[in-house]
Amino acid sequence: MSLRVLSLRAENYKRLVVVDISPTGNVVTIAGRNAQVKSSVLDALWAALAGGDASRATQQPIRDGQDTAVVRLDLGDLIVTRRWTKDDAGTLTVESADGARYSSPQKVLDELLGRRAFDPLAFVRQSAKDQVATLVSMVELPFDPDDLERQRKGVYDQRTEVGRDVVRLEAQLAAYAAPDPTLPAEESSAADLLAEADAARAVNAEIDREIDILAAKDTIAEKAREALALAQAAVERAEFEQEAQRKLLATLPERADVAAITDRLSGLEDLNRRIRDQKHRAAVADELADRKEARAKLTIRLDEIEKQKADALAAVQFPVPGLSFDDAGVTLNGIPLGQASSAEQLRVSVALAMAANPKLRVLRIMDGSLLDQESMAIISELAAANDYQVWVEVVDESGKVGITIEDGQVAR
Repeated sequence: MSLRVLSLRAENYKRLVVVDISPTGNVVTIAGRNAQVKSSVLDALWAALAGGDASRATQQPIRDGQDTAVVRLDLGDLIVTRRWTKDDAGTLTVESADGARYSSPQKVLDELLGRRAFDPLAFVRQSAKDQVATLVSMVELPFDPDDLERQRKGVYDQRTEVGRDVVRLEAQLAAYAAPDPTLPAEESSAADLLAEADAARAVNAEIDREIDILAAKDTIAEKAREALALAQAAVERAEFEQEAQRKLLATLPERADVAAITDRLSGLEDLNRRIRDQKHRAAVADELADRKEARAKLTIRLDEIEKQKADALAAVQFPVPGLSFDDAGVTLNGIPLGQASSAEQLRVSVALAMAANPKLRVLRIMDGSLLDQESMAIISELAAANDYQVWVEVVDESGKVGITIEDGQVAR
């Protein structure tokens, strides 16, 4: 079913007295001076069709001094009549061309109406976020944009935190000296070195004692030789002991270098500090490598999400060729729609309004006086090319433009 307005009759709606219009052509211009309630004509058109939305937007649909207001639309295959009264909520009837009435009239109209209340300029006036929401509502996406954005933001935030760790760890790593391969793996203990020095001293003392013993034996041997005649046996015994002592001395280690050990002890704290620094540096380097790996994985995941979104959007049939959206808003041929020319934005907005209203091929433009000649030419071109009827409100004092409204009626 493809419908358009063949006639509009409004009585006592808002400030209208009576208006009877049978439009011709694709662009229906409602003109007049300011304060001549020409906008009420377009409001009546919307009120007859939109039901609750229009009622909530209009606090007083009945003209002062009247008890009822009526708007009747002839859409060809359907006749729509909405009546407002002071005493009740009013009535809505929808009839077929042969007079049969529909039992659920508003449901019939809701199925005809697009989701954007047939105002093609509303899209251009929306914020970038609302434009994306409108566009998403008009197409079947193979993914949930909000869920995918939550995933992307979660991964992005994770990567940001990991990136901060990388910067922090790189700064820490730069503060350390370069690794020294000559340093021991573990710190040395002062107590161990002191014990080692004590042990060395004990060995040296033992050696000194044994040397002293040897000297005593030498003395005994000498005296024994002097008294050989008196104690040959004692000499032999002393020589035997002397030889035994030499053998014992040969088995002992060389004298320990106590001074070297003491020197090592004096440099112990610096050595241990360097070892600790080297261990800390290695730990920071390991953590930095881990954080860099985590950041790389999160970057890959972000790329996967962006590719998933790009692939899905590439497969979507948008109402306008080249139309899509990204995190910032709606795009046209990869450029933000807000940066497109006014003519391009208008073409997109009108095309979306038409796509949202494929059955009821009627659009309305409030504030049409804000459109220049080029914009009006574009609207006329698109309306004719797509067989749509566009109702436009403009300010005009000449009475020579479109249908002129004066004092709530069509000027004669």
